[in-house]
Amino acid sequence: MHPKRLREILAGFAGKRVLVIGDLMLDHYLWGHTDRISPEAPVPVVEIESETFRPGGAGNVIHNLHELGAEVAAAGVVGDDMEGEKLKALLAAERVDLSGVVVDPTRPTTSKTRIIARRVMEKGGERGLGQHIVRADREVRTPIAGSAQRGLTERIREARGVDALFVSDYAKGVVTPDLMDAVREGMQRLDRPAVVDPKGRSFEKYHGVTAISPNQAEALGAFNLESTDEETVVAAGHEMVKRFYLQAVFMTRSEKGVSLFERNGQAVHIPSTAREVHDVSGAGDTTAAVYTLALLAEASHREAACVGNLAGGVVVGKVGVVPVFVEELLRAGKDVS
Repeated sequence: MHPKRLREILAGFAGKRVLVIGDLMLDHYLWGHTDRISPEAPVPVVEIESETFRPGGAGNVIHNLHELGAEVAAAGVVGDDMEGEKLKALLAAERVDLSGVVVDPTRPTTSKTRIIARRVMEKGGERGLGQHIVRADREVRTPIAGSAQRGLTERIREARGVDALFVSDYAKGVVTPDLMDAVREGMQRLDRPAVVDPKGRSFEKYHGVTAISPNQAEALGAFNLESTDEETVVAAGHEMVKRFYLQAVFMTRSEKGVSLFERNGQAVHIPSTAREVHDVSGAGDTTAAVYTLALLAEASHREAACVGNLAGGVVVGKVGVVPVFVEELLRAGKDVS
């Protein structure tokens, strides 16, 4: 993509309003260093130096959209707990509209605690900067029901003044078939696109949205395919567009970059722009968020796929679940133009 066109698309991000629907999570990081093994078990002892909290899951999509200049409303479920309050406070600090967030006292706020050793001390120096030691999850993955389900679908059906709906499905129980019915109703009523970042093997519930952004394994899994040869992957992409009545499938493929499949039968394969890979956590959120904003900035699906691929190449070079910024995308675009 020519740098001038990239600048035009990125300039169109500011002020776009996106309703993000899905699995809200809290990411908790414990940062420290390690120079010894525990005498109790063959595991490293990490001396904690600091901790940080960040929005995760659908919250990471929201964080990415906010950092790229969009206005965001959230629709999801949190528990009646400290983690839920912390997550809402983080999102409120980014001026996110939280009127669509439902509190469900029967389930905890999904949270993930990661211990990361910024420094691994050894004789002769340091190694393994940013080494991820372990992750501990707190979650309930049963589908939401009752008042939480009704409250969330009502909030989606009442949505006004948004430029797009984005569904972030992490298979934690929020994105149910009933919720997707409400998304399609909102998409048709508002005459706005709906993009889904899917999960699992049952993609039927996503039928009829504008686009979905699976990774390669998810796309193949939707058809119970195991072979990863190019012919099989391409056939799966085209079949997904056809079977689920989509305008496009934006498939991320790790070191192979991304592939875009469109309703007109065309496909394009875009090589990865990543120079270094330190951490792939949250990369799918970033690429899908940027792809969606590019569509709202009047990019074609092909152009949006190129910009989303740039974002993926940038974010995997960072440690932790972190966003990408417009300036980084501009630099990345110059490097590959």
